[in-house]
Amino acid sequence: MTRNVFVACLLLVGAALGSVAYGDEHSQLRDVHRVFVEKMPNDLDQYISAELTKQLKGRVTVVLQKGDADAIIRGTSAEQSGVGSQITGRHLGLNDTASGSISLIDRDEKIVMWSAEAGDRSLWKGPMARGGSRKVAERLVHDFKDALGKSR
Repeated sequence: MTRNVFVACLLLVGAALGSVAYGDEHSQLRDVHRVFVEKMPNDLDQYISAELTKQLKGRVTVVLQKGDADAIIRGTSAEQSGVGSQITGRHLGLNDTASGSISLIDRDEKIVMWSAEAGDRSLWKGPMARGGSRKVAERLVHDFKDALGKSR
């Protein structure tokens, strides 16, 4: 009986600590209003900046100086080229021809506050869908917008 009580207490303490950590993460995201976007391969940084301005107008501002930012967006991007990847990726929509991942890092560059990855695959629209780094940026910023919405 005492072992069960001990296990129950450990579960309660773990749940309490988990909710405190979860609350801290979301309160940090809530405080982000100005972001600096670092240079990324395939001009993903330019697409991220444009999408932030478009999707989060009034909520998040993109700043040009790292010192003026509440957080930093850092990431990477990859694009496949060649006939095979264009046919299976772009025309048939079977795989990503472009992909990317970004992380939102605190101003002191010590904590990753949020992170996501996305690709440009589109099974439904195929060649008629917008693809490449632009589509990746659109999806990444949409995920960031969702995370900000949950932090309120």
